[in-house]
Amino acid sequence: MLKNAVLVVGFVLLPQFVAAQDTPLAEILPRLIQAEVVLAGPPPGSPFQSHAAHFVPGADQTLAPFLFNQSIVLQTATLPLGSSAGGFSYTFDQALGTYTRSTNSFGSAFAERAVTIGRGRWDLGATYQHASFNSYEGKNLDDGSIRFYLTHEACCNNAFFEGDLVETAVSMELKADTFAFFGLYGLTDRIDVGIVVPIVSIDLNAQVNATILRLATQNITNIHAFSNGGSTNTASDSGSATGIGDIILRGKYHFLRATGGGLAVAVDVRTPTGDEENLHGAGATQAKFQLVASRAYDRVAPHFNIGYTFSGESSSQFVSSNDEFNYTGGAEFVVSPKLTIAGDIIGRQLQDSGRLVEQPKTFNWTSALGVSGSSTFTEFASQPGNLNLLLGAAGLRFNPGRNLLISANLVFPLGEPGMQSDIIPAIGFDYAC
Repeated sequence: MLKNAVLVVGFVLLPQFVAAQDTPLAEILPRLIQAEVVLAGPPPGSPFQSHAAHFVPGADQTLAPFLFNQSIVLQTATLPLGSSAGGFSYTFDQALGTYTRSTNSFGSAFAERAVTIGRGRWDLGATYQHASFNSYEGKNLDDGSIRFYLTHEACCNNAFFEGDLVETAVSMELKADTFAFFGLYGLTDRIDVGIVVPIVSIDLNAQVNATILRLATQNITNIHAFSNGGSTNTASDSGSATGIGDIILRGKYHFLRATGGGLAVAVDVRTPTGDEENLHGAGATQAKFQLVASRAYDRVAPHFNIGYTFSGESSSQFVSSNDEFNYTGGAEFVVSPKLTIAGDIIGRQLQDSGRLVEQPKTFNWTSALGVSGSSTFTEFASQPGNLNLLLGAAGLRFNPGRNLLISANLVFPLGEPGMQSDIIPAIGFDYAC
């Protein structure tokens, strides 16, 4: 069995199944907003100096777009992959001299339970999930309603034309497909160890519609214009990348037994094997420690997990890796000896990650005729603090025969903070031996 597990992992790691993206996906949005919003230079013989690069944003102007990109990268790279709990759990019956099922439930796909699978037993399987992201902080991702405003560089002794703005409206489509192969082994009746090897495929299409807002120059069109001679310009980029994600090493110790459960401690070590530049990983080593509680009452088996994730520094400037407070709660219901349904609430609190919140911002300007004015626009601005993400999950696990389990789940957002997806379907199977 160990040989077969090694062959499965080796097959997954074959290089011909990994494709790289020439332009790193994590850099597409910053490049579009920064490098592509460049105006045309003055025509030959013009008395005006070149304004071509005057709207290339500096550090203070890129904070909100940069945090927006970081949030997208981080949440894409760290989607929940499910629990390490095996669907079948066994204890050794001294009187019978054999292993017997320790619970009638097959468990949940996204929560840990305290029971272990049994000494010397294996649980092998795979899952697939598809996420299509559609909103950010309640704003649609694909309709240009997410906007950032770039101010003119302070270059020319407060000249009137410095009052103009460039509005950048962002539209994007982002999809993530994840295949995860896992193996779980019972070292003892109380200790399980395991590994998860994800293969991640990301597709990203992004477009930035830039518009010169002539607050100060008004009808003077020969100072600020794009290379097409107009006040609007569209830049787009797209890409896809497939590769190994962050491999997860898992362990669980069942230290207090109770009917169908008890208490256990679990640890997940997330290794930075995924390419963070292409949204395949967090770019840092992470260790999640959890306290796991579960119990079985006839047909109902509640469970609760609470933990904390310690995160190292990411190696990429485009990826921010934060500590997390984690919790999951829910219950399983045994419909029949072959069918269990489960529901969970999955919470993540990203520590000190900040959050982008829409708020009005006023820009002051003075026209060429010396008339002063102000204009107010709504844009995302950075707000310090934690980012709370909440998901719901509901699904079933079916035993068609012997020790095979087939799982089907739906994961859905609860609330608007951060980036949200459509309903995420997740299917899988595992086999105990």
